[in-house]
Amino acid sequence: MPEPPSGTSLHPLIGLSPTSSRLSSFLASLSPSPLPPPQIASYPDIVYYNYHPLALSLSFEPRPPYRPNYGLTTRDALDEHHLTLVGIDVYNHEARLDDPKANQRDHKAPPEYEPFPAYPILISHSTSRSPAEPAVFPLTPTTTGAELVAVLGEPSRKGGGTTAGVGIWTEWTEDGVMVEWASGGLEAWEKGAGAVWRVLSVFERGVAKGKEEGDE
Repeated sequence: MPEPPSGTSLHPLIGLSPTSSRLSSFLASLSPSPLPPPQIASYPDIVYYNYHPLALSLSFEPRPPYRPNYGLTTRDALDEHHLTLVGIDVYNHEARLDDPKANQRDHKAPPEYEPFPAYPILISHSTSRSPAEPAVFPLTPTTTGAELVAVLGEPSRKGGGTTAGVGIWTEWTEDGVMVEWASGGLEAWEKGAGAVWRVLSVFERGVAKGKEEGDE
């Protein structure tokens, strides 16, 4: 049996709180220098911790009855013990949206996000079509739609690509993975097989994440 690929697994972090030593150790392991505080954006139903040097955005959901105030920007202002990590977004710094009619805007990852430092990212899939198929897929910055579908199979949900400047996305709900692709505008789906990914979203397996609008 072939050796499983080495890399970074993100799913084990889902369910942790911002105060978790496991989460703190993981984030510290990605940075050769002390990590600056995250940029925080808070809402009553979700709190985002954006780590620009790591190309990561962490989504924390408050546990009732806690409801954070709008606009909190520091960790001290939050009751972190009542926050649970429900989503991790990784930005592919080099991916550019393939849409010539997108008003000449730069559709790479937001410029404040630097490259993710710990590729490949390991994506586990829930079913295996053959004994020789690997249990995990190593995602790299150059992974295309065709390569991911060849391992995970057809997505359970998908959408986007109907408006200029809006890329397509695919979701494998049972695997807890959603991917936005660098393909938009006319014929976005036709070009999607050869497009690289722009944003990888990891979340609890079996819980749908993708936007309802544009679902197919």
